[in-house]
Amino acid sequence: MSDCHPRENSANFPVAALMKRGLQLLRERLDEVLRPYGITSAQLHVLGALDRDPGISGAKLARTCQVTPQTTQVLLRGIEAKGLVIRSPHPENGRILLARLTPSGKRILARSRAALGEIYTQMLDGFADDEVHTLETLLSRCLSNLDAVNQK
Repeated sequence: MSDCHPRENSANFPVAALMKRGLQLLRERLDEVLRPYGITSAQLHVLGALDRDPGISGAKLARTCQVTPQTTQVLLRGIEAKGLVIRSPHPENGRILLARLTPSGKRILARSRAALGEIYTQMLDGFADDEVHTLETLLSRCLSNLDAVNQK
């Protein structure tokens, strides 16, 4: 094997490996605490987007949640079947369905956000405020660097 192409592993790319593992652990923990509410972390993301932008179209929701339109439709059908959202035809184009949270959806979202807050607090346990700020700054810079490549 050539030295120009090191094998991808945590020793060669520790920051990337730590970010990936952190995201995996966060998602696992979040799915665990959301299970009693009958939703997943992906569905929570959709509920949050609908809370911020009621009546959003499926296409815009897909872009906001960074998933495919097909995945968005699967997620919407799941939470619609649970009575957490309702979809109604767009007034000018009946083929477009606009989604809104139901009162049940709003309650589940509030409870889920509280659970997420507990996980966030647990994750940052023992960090000083300035350490949290430094971590946020450094991770933001990593993401900006990656995003700049995507913008070219």
